[in-house]
Amino acid sequence: MRSPGARLVLAIVVALVVVGALLGYWIYQARRRPVIVVFHAGSLAVPMEKLAEAFEARYGVEVRLEAYGSVAAVRQVTDLGRKCDVLALADYKPILKLMWPDLADWCIIFATNEIVIAYTGQSDYADEVGPDNWPEVLCREGVSIGRSDPAQDPCGYRALLVWKLAEMYYGQPGLYDRLLAKSPGPTRPKSQDLVVLLEASQLDYAFLYKSVAVQHGLRYVDLPPQIDLGHEEYADFYAKAVVYVEGLGEVRGEPIRYAITIPKVAEHPDLALEFVEFVLGSEGSSIIRSCGQDTLEPCPAIGYENVPDPLKPYVVEWEAYEREG
Repeated sequence: MRSPGARLVLAIVVALVVVGALLGYWIYQARRRPVIVVFHAGSLAVPMEKLAEAFEARYGVEVRLEAYGSVAAVRQVTDLGRKCDVLALADYKPILKLMWPDLADWCIIFATNEIVIAYTGQSDYADEVGPDNWPEVLCREGVSIGRSDPAQDPCGYRALLVWKLAEMYYGQPGLYDRLLAKSPGPTRPKSQDLVVLLEASQLDYAFLYKSVAVQHGLRYVDLPPQIDLGHEEYADFYAKAVVYVEGLGEVRGEPIRYAITIPKVAEHPDLALEFVEFVLGSEGSSIIRSCGQDTLEPCPAIGYENVPDPLKPYVVEWEAYEREG
């Protein structure tokens, strides 16, 4: 008859064997799990994490996310030869200018946004700044402002467009140059990186997307709709502002339009298609809206004839683009 000590040892050994077997099975199953890779705009980091979690739970697929400035995300494919299954960007233009038509021949506009001036309670003049006086406040001596890199991130060239529009809207000649003197070069590669600097009081103000400010609990100046690039009814006024961006050429102001596509180099196009359909569907759209960002329904599509059939119920041909193009 075994002693109590021997029975305890045996029970521990059996438990370890069972745990080891379960762990091994879990690792085996995890390795067998299909994986899709999503390159996305940094400003989509929060909603993409939630979308990936919900998609994984529903389909048993692993979603690997990589955040970049949208131009940098495209260049991962075009310049570095990397492969991804889905591209979700803060602007459609990098797809058209850098990938079309060899690497992508359709894209869907699925969300919008606005540019705001984000700050914290520790920012200089935090209790004074507002939509009417921010040009004067930001140009004060000692105030630090930040922007992302236009060559890598659409928020970077949109910040410059907002400055040009503000010069016209407020009737302040030279405002663009004064703001440029306060921030002569990009502060960080992508706009999401500016959040940390604001929270650490290394910046007073940063030009960010409204959704990013909301997600991180930042204070922000809600800019007039005539200059925030967030309202279709002011598209003609937005178009009066033009900046030159390295690698993209001339970029003209227009309402902010987020785009999604499946590159032709996708290794799992069928799974990618399911993911895009999930993003455009009711659950995906609800997740995005819960993160402070507006979605579109139906979604305008560029290259409508090439959009996969399962996505057609969610889209319409973007006639305005076809006319402009």
